[in-house]
Amino acid sequence: MKCNRYEYGDIFFIGDEELKILLVGINYRTAPVDLRECFSVPETALSASLGRLKELAGCQEVVLLSTCNRTEIYAIVEDTSQGQAGIRRFLSSVSHLSEGDFYDHLYVREGIHAIRHMLRVVTGMDSMIVGETQILGQFKHAFLFAQSEGMTGSMINALFNRVIAFGKKVQAETSIGQNAVSVSYAAVALAKKVFDQLQNKSVLVIGAGKMSELTLTHLAAQGVKDVMIANRTVTRAETVAKKFNGQALTLEQLKEALISADIVITSTGSQQLLLNAEMVGDAMKRRRMRPMFIIDIAVPRDVDPAVGKLSDVYLYDIDDLQEVVAANVSLRHQEAERVEMWMDEEILSLQSWLQEQEAFPLIAALRQKAQDIQNEVLESLYHKLPDLDEHGKKVIQKHIQSIANQILKNPTVNLKTMATEPDGANHLHTFARLFEIDFEPSIDQDSLTPQKGEGVTTVKVAAHMEDQEHQALSWRESRTTNSLAAL
Repeated sequence: MKCNRYEYGDIFFIGDEELKILLVGINYRTAPVDLRECFSVPETALSASLGRLKELAGCQEVVLLSTCNRTEIYAIVEDTSQGQAGIRRFLSSVSHLSEGDFYDHLYVREGIHAIRHMLRVVTGMDSMIVGETQILGQFKHAFLFAQSEGMTGSMINALFNRVIAFGKKVQAETSIGQNAVSVSYAAVALAKKVFDQLQNKSVLVIGAGKMSELTLTHLAAQGVKDVMIANRTVTRAETVAKKFNGQALTLEQLKEALISADIVITSTGSQQLLLNAEMVGDAMKRRRMRPMFIIDIAVPRDVDPAVGKLSDVYLYDIDDLQEVVAANVSLRHQEAERVEMWMDEEILSLQSWLQEQEAFPLIAALRQKAQDIQNEVLESLYHKLPDLDEHGKKVIQKHIQSIANQILKNPTVNLKTMATEPDGANHLHTFARLFEIDFEPSIDQDSLTPQKGEGVTTVKVAAHMEDQEHQALSWRESRTTNSLAAL
């Protein structure tokens, strides 16, 4: 008797098809942005791309994740070599590049190694900014879209649900994604500390460079709508203002703008001070002393330090923000080590889960064999007892089924346990031989065993700032700021 493909609850029965987990990807670690953008798949092309993947790579199930930092394909395939070749053909068609142009930039993972990578992705451990939380939502969306398109089955459904649940646990039970590790985001986080809610606050941004745009992006995410952008070159201010539905101003209009500004963020290349104590003091009087929060990200500074001595004015500079970033990087470092330990525990659990899958086709085949024997026996009994009425037939059928179920109960439970033991494959072969069931392992056992060096890893979390910030800023000698509230 031969195992076939079955479903048992939410578990995928692999049966006599040898199906494997395969991951092929390209990301910010392996390729520069000008190459990565060639593989970007827009939402409008996602459905057709999934269908093309199935056709070219022979994927039984497939999910495609495409973000600004990565393009990754997760698939269930019969043959990993053919699957890889098909995925490379797909990537070539998407990028309009020859395979030789990007081959060395790809990474490939199989089995438990693919799952470990997935766990690192959803937790933000593989992100440019370690611990960032947006990737979990992107990962989930990619899965749900593929599912809605009928591109997933029981194996990917069960696996992705477990991986996503792990990502949610990390977000809920650790603070790895809650601490600002970029200067622009730290500025906004500090503003929230002062004002609690930012939606109804008026923001004045002085300077229209990359740093200002990054800060405005973070402010917009917090619901800020009243935005003014002042710049020496008005056309540049207008360009940035258009992106954020703001108002463009000249530097000569700063005095008037300060009167309505609750939050002032300045980041220019000016060699002279733009805001002094007299200018801000006059604005505060006309504001009737409503609090003003000023963040000076510029080097050299745009704001006279004397401004910070004015009543109801809260002034912070680049050193203050970098102290926040440094402290939060340290916190993320600690949390990252904790997540790595959780990940190792989850890998062991998933390893057992994958090995257990080997038992289900045998269990299904055994039950089918028992059902076939029952049918033969019942047919023989009905033939020998032609006068048996329907009630009598149902009683006999019920009792025979009960006997079969009781006989199969312990073997069924024990077989699932035996499959997860170190010599599980041999146990399954012995079981199959006892009941004369054709059986070949459908999951490569070697792929389920973490290789040396894949235990708990200490993640060295660098003080990752956005590229634009890193280019625009330089560290200066740190100093203690007693007035800085801990984020």
